[in-house]
Amino acid sequence: MKIGILGGTFDPPHFAHKEIAKRALDQFSLEKIIFIPAGNSWQKQNSATYENRFIMTQLLISDEELFEISDIENNVNQPTYTVDTLKKLNLKKEETFFILGADAAIGISTWESYEKLSNYVQFLIAPRKKISEKNLKNNFPFNYSLILGNELDISSTTVRRLLLEKKEISSLIPKNIIEFITSQSLY
Repeated sequence: MKIGILGGTFDPPHFAHKEIAKRALDQFSLEKIIFIPAGNSWQKQNSATYENRFIMTQLLISDEELFEISDIENNVNQPTYTVDTLKKLNLKKEETFFILGADAAIGISTWESYEKLSNYVQFLIAPRKKISEKNLKNNFPFNYSLILGNELDISSTTVRRLLLEKKEISSLIPKNIIEFITSQSLY
């Protein structure tokens, strides 16, 4: 079974996460995508708790039958590392595709034990504005395939900023997530 893995802090999850997953599913004939919210991300300070990010990610994918969510990184007391998560998943490398944005891809050498990642997965990279193909080739140490399509200029950082500014965000995240954010007084 060909599986896509889409990890992230999802703080909050947004339409670009969903669109990239759909494109990967279609373009690489994947049979499902597993979304994995980061437990205790050692590289980022999260605004929302793991539980809230998990619920928001569930809300994002609730209408997609080929998307599922995993709580494999639910231990928030220890830093979580992608390499450990992939090892725990114990999937076949030839059937497992790790999806990441070009912005994350060019920084992969800062990840814990990044050089071991290619033992577990193949890589699918979504283009991001301001990151050229040359920059990607120079900074990403593994073979990869590009996810085709228009670059999606949405980031969780932008969504949080717009929320703080009380701006309209319905074009960036689904209504059910906006309602959840409001009900929980997040951000």
